Amino acid sequence: ERKYGGLIVFSRLDSLQAYIDTGVILKAEVTPETLIQIFYPKTPLHDGAVIVANEVIAAAGCVLPLSASGVLEESPERSMGLRHRAALGIAEETDAVAVVISEETGIVSLAYEGKLDKYVPLDELQAKLAGFFLPEEDHRSLLSRLVTLFQGFVE
Repeated sequence: ERKYGGLIVFSRLDSLQAYIDTGVILKAEVTPETLIQIFYPKTPLHDGAVIVANEVIAAAGCVLPLSASGVLEESPERSMGLRHRAALGIAEETDAVAVVISEETGIVSLAYEGKLDKYVPLDELQAKLAGFFLPEEDHRSLLSRLVTLFQGFVE
């Protein structure tokens, strides 16, 4: 049984260049195969975030700001892992949208507008992601490829 974790950030209007610069510049096509290679456990880039900008993987292994939400009080956020805390951090500081796949459980979460939706089913994920982007054909194609990828991660 393969379990991959991952953190994929989708750029919107705010520039993510400062975060892209912390990683390895790839400018690669977004495909399930490419993302699986990046997030394969024990590979050099698997712990950082992938940033998708202009429909390409701009960089991988990127360092994101960590959310401090709930750290000091007893709250559900306090038990979040670093991937989830990084996804929430980038969603608090920018208009980016981040998808997190838990390495332990395979559960998909979505961070946007400073909040984190946990346990997002794949069909709901595709609809939510589509709502953040223009309904252009290219975006629909990219989103359907990504949902196919997420199915490979969580099976």
